[in-house]
Amino acid sequence: MKIVDAWSLVESKLQKLWQNLVTILTKNSELQVWQTHLANGDSAWHAYDPLTGRSACFGSEAEMRVWIEMQYYTR
Repeated sequence: MKIVDAWSLVESKLQKLWQNLVTILTKNSELQVWQTHLANGDSAWHAYDPLTGRSACFGSEAEMRVWIEMQYYTR
């Protein structure tokens, strides 16, 4: 396993931990969206819906927006 791969795994775990902590502290029911920057310079877009517990990660903002629209229009 490369160091970059190991760091990505650690970073992913920390992001999930942080997101869970934020959810617990705020008890927010609103959709949460954020962007992260990967080691190779690319961006990743994340969305989490605390009402359903669904989350997703995308390579572009446009893909994330489609997922969000599908979540709300299929309810």
